[in-house]
Amino acid sequence: MFSPVVLLAFFGVLASQVLAQSFPTFNITVGTMNMTAPQILQIPDSPVKTACSTNLTETLDLFGTCGDDPKCLCSSQTVSSLVNTETCMFHNLISTNSKAPSPLAGSNVVLGAYSTACGQSNFTLTANETALVLPGNWDGLYVAVLPLGATVVVVGVGAIMGFSALYILSNLE
Repeated sequence: MFSPVVLLAFFGVLASQVLAQSFPTFNITVGTMNMTAPQILQIPDSPVKTACSTNLTETLDLFGTCGDDPKCLCSSQTVSSLVNTETCMFHNLISTNSKAPSPLAGSNVVLGAYSTACGQSNFTLTANETALVLPGNWDGLYVAVLPLGATVVVVGVGAIMGFSALYILSNLE
């Protein structure tokens, strides 16, 4: 009838399916990339990485300790460390007015993807826990405008040139 080897192989296949579903990996999807927790902090060597090296090391150590355990990866300590690291990079990019060396550096998108990954593992993170905050000394975008005196001169010269052009064109015969 049935060979014990076939029966054993059948149970082995079923057991592997159960084990595969019992230990899901903690995947973070940023755009079209699926990454593990340590991979979201793999940014190229840059001034941002140097400035935030202490935060990066602490967070990567926590990720290493947690492994693929969603309970540990979504704990307040780990999430807080990740947010502090991303905030450090974000503040450094603003203070140096430089382009990010990687889309993962100082990124609110990364924090949102991390929160989504925790949500898929049945751990809810609030928006306050995973949001980047602007630095306190940031005074907003720089808008280059002319001072009042220069504005009067520019408008006056433009008006004189415009009316002169109209005068010349209206007197052509």
